[in-house]
Amino acid sequence: MSDKTLRYLVATVIALLLIHQVGTLIAGAFGAAWGALSALAVMAVSFLSARMARAGGKRSFWFILPTLLFTVLPIAYVIWSTLALETSWVDRLMGLAPFAFGFAAPLVLLLVVYYELRSRTRYS
Repeated sequence: MSDKTLRYLVATVIALLLIHQVGTLIAGAFGAAWGALSALAVMAVSFLSARMARAGGKRSFWFILPTLLFTVLPIAYVIWSTLALETSWVDRLMGLAPFAFGFAAPLVLLLVVYYELRSRTRYS
């Protein structure tokens, strides 16, 4: 596979992780209907941002904006809600572990891979 194809696959996986996480958080807080609507909204914003990024050239901020928005807000919400519980620190860490290992860490690793692939295709 070419670096460009790998970059598209990584971008797709990042978008799917974001859609799933935001939909799950909203569904847990407000119900399944709002979770589905928020997942559609995240998908629409990600799609439009990707189109704007393609139109904006190689140094476009449009791809990063939804990723930061839909990453920072869920991370802040999960950490805040977990730390607000009246439990021990071990229970709080156990509550954050699935989120950290199932969403935050894979997303950070995929972003690192995406930028490395993007810099390779930019200079070749």
